[in-house]
Amino acid sequence: MKRKMLRKKDAKRVLEEIKLRAGVELEGNVEVVKFDKTNAILIDGEFLAIEHEGKYYLSVLGVMKFKPEKGRVVVDSGATNFILNGADVMKPGIVEADEKINEGDFCYVVVEEKYTPLAVGIALCKGTEMVGGKGKAVKNVHHINDKLWKELVVKM
Repeated sequence: MKRKMLRKKDAKRVLEEIKLRAGVELEGNVEVVKFDKTNAILIDGEFLAIEHEGKYYLSVLGVMKFKPEKGRVVVDSGATNFILNGADVMKPGIVEADEKINEGDFCYVVVEEKYTPLAVGIALCKGTEMVGGKGKAVKNVHHINDKLWKELVVKM
């Protein structure tokens, strides 16, 4: 793992983007840990965000810790194992979605009843179109049990 501390100016830009996308205000020293497609963002040493295709989002741990108000997608328990194995979120498994989600927005996936966060991703359609129907609704970018999770949450 290659780690790099960001300068204050770059760190501020990252934190502002996370606030814009997730509605969560973070502060602290920002460090990037390089991985294949998605990089981990550590804030004061804690894995709270990710960088995917040049954009910054909360990590699953960040969602667990800060419980963002916007961007929530709720799936039934039958979808859990598929999502934890890296599958994108399919419309038939979704029971509820934030209606303010637009295509391309950051969103996070929780399982119904306990609202346990499972994954974070990018909306492939509007929140109003996610419940019912066929096809993919959320591109799974980072989930519990993926390489980032195992390296930065389980091992630490």
